[in-house]
Amino acid sequence: MLYLILPLQAQTGIPKAQAMFIYNFSRLVEWPVAYKSGPFVIGVLGGSSVADELEVYAMGKKVGTQEIQIKRFKTLQEIAVCHILFVPFARTKQMAEIQATMQGKNTLIITEKNGALNEGSAINFVILADKIKFELQTQNITKYGLKYSSKLQEMANAGS
Repeated sequence: MLYLILPLQAQTGIPKAQAMFIYNFSRLVEWPVAYKSGPFVIGVLGGSSVADELEVYAMGKKVGTQEIQIKRFKTLQEIAVCHILFVPFARTKQMAEIQATMQGKNTLIITEKNGALNEGSAINFVILADKIKFELQTQNITKYGLKYSSKLQEMANAGS
C-alpha cells in the first residue's frame, strides 16, 4: 500500500485536508476526451463536511479549462456523471452497489475506510497517529478508464 502523510492540527482539519487532497488528485489523473468539456464535477455521496470544504477550497479554481462544480448526491440513484466521487465512511457499506452504478463511467472513487481499496476504491484516506494519509490502488484507477500521473504514485510513496 502507498501512503502520503499530512500532519493534522485537530480532528476538525480532516475534511479540509481531504478537500485539498481531492483537488490535487484532480490534477494528477487524466480523464477521457469526453470528460474534458463542461464542468469538472466532484460528487459527494451522502452528508459529509468534505463537500462543504470542497466548495470553499475549489471556489474560483479550475481543472485545466473546466470550472469545478461540487455536487451532493443523497442516494445512489441521484449519481450523475462525475469525474470524482467521494464516498464517506458511512456510505462505504454500499461499495458493491456504488461499483455497479459507476460501471462504464470514468469516475475516480475516493473513500475513507480501511479495506475500501479491496472493495473498488481507487484512493482511500486513512488516519494514523494524527496524520492523514492516502492509499492508492492503481488497478482501480485504470479499470475506470483513467490514467494517473507518476507524481500521484510518488506522493503516495513519499508517505509510506
